[in-house]
Amino acid sequence: MSITGVSSSTQSTDTTSTPGMKGTKDEFLKLFMAQLQYQDPFAPTSGADMVAQLAQLSSVEQAKQTNDTLADLATAQNAVANANLASLVGRDCNATAAGFSIDEAGGTPPPLDVKTATPTKDAAIVITDANGKEIRRIPIPDGSTQASVAWDGKDANGQPVKPGSYSISVDAGKSASTINASWHGRVDSLELTAEGPRLRIGGVLIAPGDIHTIGNTSDSATGQKA
Repeated sequence: MSITGVSSSTQSTDTTSTPGMKGTKDEFLKLFMAQLQYQDPFAPTSGADMVAQLAQLSSVEQAKQTNDTLADLATAQNAVANANLASLVGRDCNATAAGFSIDEAGGTPPPLDVKTATPTKDAAIVITDANGKEIRRIPIPDGSTQASVAWDGKDANGQPVKPGSYSISVDAGKSASTINASWHGRVDSLELTAEGPRLRIGGVLIAPGDIHTIGNTSDSATGQKA
C-alpha cells in the first residue's frame, strides 16, 4: 500500500461519519472489531479505510486529552485567582455601585460614596431588584459634590430586602454633571458562589471586577485616609 493511496483514501473519508467516534476509545474499538468480524467477505474493508478510521480515533483521543488538560489548567487558574482574591480580605476598598447580591447572612450594606463635578440637585440613589422594579429611592443631599449616602438594607416599606440580586443606579435629577456612586468599606470575606467568587463588604456581595481602589482609600465622611 503506497503512502499516496492512504492519503487519498483518508481525504475521501473525512466527510463521512465513522460509527462510534463520538463514544469512548473502548466503544470505538468494539465497533471496529465487530465491523471486521461481520464485514462482507466478498467486499472486505480496505486497508486504507482501516487506517483512516484508526487515524480518526487517534485524533479524537488527542482532542480528549487536550480538553482534559485545558480543564485542569482552568481549575488551577481558578484556584490561583481565588487565592489572590483572598488577600483582599481585611483590606479597605472602593467598588463601583452596580450589580450586587444579598444572601441569607444579611447585614447592613456599606455606605455609598457619591461624587460629582458640580453640586447635585434633586438627585437620588435608586435600588432595583432582579426584575428591574424600584424598591428604594434615597435622596442625595442637594448642593453636594461629594457625600456619603447610607442605605439600611430595607425597601420603601421599611422591610429588609430578601436575598437575591439587586442593582444600584443614580437618578441625577436636575444635576448638571454625571454622578458616580461607589461602595466604601472593608472586605469581610471571600464567598465562592454558584455565580463565581464574590467579596462581602458589609451586607452585600459584589463581583471582584467592580473593585477599583484597594487600600488607603479616602473616607467619604471625613476626607481622611482610612
